[in-house]
Amino acid sequence: MLAHLSIHQFALVDHLELELHQGMSVITGETGAGKSIMLDALGLTLGDRADAECIRRGADKAEIAATFTSNERASLWLQQRDIPADHDGIILRRVVSAEGRSRGYINGRPASASDLRDIGQLLIEIHSQHAHQRLLQKDTPRQLIDAFGGLQLQADEVSLVWEEWQQAARRLARLQEESAEITAQRQLLTYQVEELRQLAPGDTELDELEAEHKRLANAENMLLNGQYALAASSGDDSGELAAMQLTHQAMTRLDNIDDQHPLLNEARELLQQAHIQLEEAGHSLQRYLDMVDINPHRLQQVESRLSDLYSMARKHHISPSALPDYWKEQEAALAELNLSDDDLEALQQQAVQLEQEYQAVASNLSQQRQAAAARMDTQVEEHFEALALGRARFVTQIETDSTKASRHGIDRIGFYVQTNPGMPAGPLAKVASGGELARISLAIQVVTAAVCDTPSLIFDEVDVGIGGGTAERVGRLLRTLGKDSQVLCVTHQPQVAAQAHNHYQVSKISGDSATHTQLRQLNDKQRSEEIARMLGGVDITQQTLAHAQEMLSLVR
Repeated sequence: MLAHLSIHQFALVDHLELELHQGMSVITGETGAGKSIMLDALGLTLGDRADAECIRRGADKAEIAATFTSNERASLWLQQRDIPADHDGIILRRVVSAEGRSRGYINGRPASASDLRDIGQLLIEIHSQHAHQRLLQKDTPRQLIDAFGGLQLQADEVSLVWEEWQQAARRLARLQEESAEITAQRQLLTYQVEELRQLAPGDTELDELEAEHKRLANAENMLLNGQYALAASSGDDSGELAAMQLTHQAMTRLDNIDDQHPLLNEARELLQQAHIQLEEAGHSLQRYLDMVDINPHRLQQVESRLSDLYSMARKHHISPSALPDYWKEQEAALAELNLSDDDLEALQQQAVQLEQEYQAVASNLSQQRQAAAARMDTQVEEHFEALALGRARFVTQIETDSTKASRHGIDRIGFYVQTNPGMPAGPLAKVASGGELARISLAIQVVTAAVCDTPSLIFDEVDVGIGGGTAERVGRLLRTLGKDSQVLCVTHQPQVAAQAHNHYQVSKISGDSATHTQLRQLNDKQRSEEIARMLGGVDITQQTLAHAQEMLSLVR
């Protein structure tokens, strides 16, 4: 349930800390006092769209935090996303900056608005004052029946099989309708792939060929310079002194100096090291020169292979290095086009099997919907008398047509009502008046809320358009619902407010420079005064106060 709501610098609220309790709680106050502010703030923590307009004037940011007691489904949701648990429960927080940017948090961890909406659906359910208008939308009856019957998993399975079936059907249709184009593409791809197969470019071949070509093309220059370097370091038959010979002579000369001065010894060591390194350099140069091959025939082969690779790359408008990957892509494309008749037949069988599977799961879902609809119709009608709807009948019509399949199944679901005995039932939108529609909507909301596993329910002025004894009966319904769930109701009806276990009052305080909205929980005396105000207006008489006290005592 919703245990705590903290609001800072939001709309007309400077600072508000609200503790909420189990049972039925009502929020009342004068029109324009700001009863909807609390629900708007809560909506932000549940992922509603945020903008800078919600920030209190003069503040740099608004911050709202809602603390919920956890439940099994919400805990599993957190575990699947590695979000740590909080000993206080589940804390949803939203911060909105003056620039209009917002940040969301779940138990202190950053979260997107989508994440807040997802977990919010597991924690609380909001029924707005315009819910009766939603009843007139085409898809609402199906959604309500599935929710009431607990059929969401079955509906998800139908949607999944539908999507697989449609994908197979689209692929089959594409292959069949484009057979002529596919044939032409296959011929072109076959020719291109055959060329690439004959060329067979290797993954690293281009780099290796270019390196080899560089060596072959420069072999004569490499050999000449290498031999000169070898002669300069190690000597040759020309008679000229080489570096090794010169260092050897220098070492011999120094050995003839009978002096162990540190600088002289250092010079001897350096010359000895230089002599050794020159000797090793000579060996390395000799091995390199042995590898240098002046091979015009191999050079011609390499140049020819490189020419073939570059020519093929230009033909396909790609870089030469991309040829191996392009070859693989073309092979895969050709394999896709080379579906044999057996492959096409297998695809046809797959589409047929998926269609049969869809019809089976959709038919099963349809049967469960019909059973759930019958139960819901009965329970909705049970509230009609309490809502002053007399002997009206509520009927959910489910038309099943397997030829009109969709991702939602094979059912066309509509709500029908019979308001006068002897008259045929008609569509809800055409038969029910505005007031009747609001009361029927309330009955449906109470019935569906009773079976949902969401621990907290909010009713935002769902009792609009009713009064008197009907409003009292509505209050009783909500109080009964509050025995098993936390029910929070925003209302203008004193008969509804009197039924609450907890009562909160919203008031607006206007000063010379600022206006504030405050919310407080009322004690018994304050409740009597607030209900008397709702009954009698600004001037509270002894009669209206006595009436309010009588209403509260009757509830107790």
